[in-house]
Amino acid sequence: MLLSDYDQAAVRRARAAHQKLLDFHNDRKRNPPAPRTGRLFHYTSAAGIKGIIENNELWASSAYFLNDPTEVIYGYSVLKDVLDGWIAQNQQPENSLSLGIARDFQRSFEQDISNTGVIRPIYLACFCEEDNLLSQWRTYGEQGGYSLGFQVPAPDLTAGQGFKPEPTTLTSKWVKVEYDRDEQIKKCGAVLESLLAIFDDPATGEAVANIGSHPLFGYPVLRQTLADILMEEIVGFKNQAFEVEKEWRVVVRQRELTKQGTDDGGKTPTRVHFRSSRGTLVPYVKLVPTDPASKLPIACVRSGPTLDKATAGMAVGMMLYANGFTGVRVQGSDIPVRF
Repeated sequence: MLLSDYDQAAVRRARAAHQKLLDFHNDRKRNPPAPRTGRLFHYTSAAGIKGIIENNELWASSAYFLNDPTEVIYGYSVLKDVLDGWIAQNQQPENSLSLGIARDFQRSFEQDISNTGVIRPIYLACFCEEDNLLSQWRTYGEQGGYSLGFQVPAPDLTAGQGFKPEPTTLTSKWVKVEYDRDEQIKKCGAVLESLLAIFDDPATGEAVANIGSHPLFGYPVLRQTLADILMEEIVGFKNQAFEVEKEWRVVVRQRELTKQGTDDGGKTPTRVHFRSSRGTLVPYVKLVPTDPASKLPIACVRSGPTLDKATAGMAVGMMLYANGFTGVRVQGSDIPVRF
């Protein structure tokens, strides 16, 4: 069916609804949170820092293979609770488009949400607001831990990390983790209330039904756009038990509202690598400098409290110099603890 064959009045109304979704998304991007010091810190082992500096790359691991494999599923559970509440409290007509979309999402949650048909692949590189946090040293201290300070460009935290995913089929974005469940529920509720209200108009519902699966503004496109906006919200949710981590993350995934570098309809496969950890394989993608001729934006390195500061600092300084990193401050932790 040609685009010209659709009811053009219905297409215009559906396009207007889609534009409202985009306007909402763009408005929320304008004032992203920024780290207090302008830097975020990536904790890693001795083997990890060696690989980062020598290969000039970071790894973003699959969200389903992290220390807490329920991280992404946790965000969906919060959204499900909010969605159930919205459906129960909003007495919409049975033919309401907003109610239909809400129920459509509700049915999807009844599936196994770890299924790739429900959740698309997500890769995370984790950072911390502090470079000398005891809880982080406890994780990496047994084999000698390090924290690498990365300069965070401001004010653009959406695409200006100084590095990018190696597969240009994906995009990356800084996200500050939210731990407070009440605040998580509030954020999800605000998004749902604003976006589902767009579809309350009976004329909009009739127009969307009229154009069916229109490739630009039909129901599947509207639903996927709404799903993408919701994913941007919940991917930063984490159980409050992890609040001590003070985490930020670079979230790498395919985004409907941000065109990837290679937009060829999926013909270019995502290049996924694998590493071993705790007796299992962990999928990951590489994060490489935005400019291939430049280095990762590492501003400082701190060695953990179990290492001799002078020796550790000398070794890191030598490795940085040997691999072309300049102007990087190296220091050790003064926390008086032994692991």
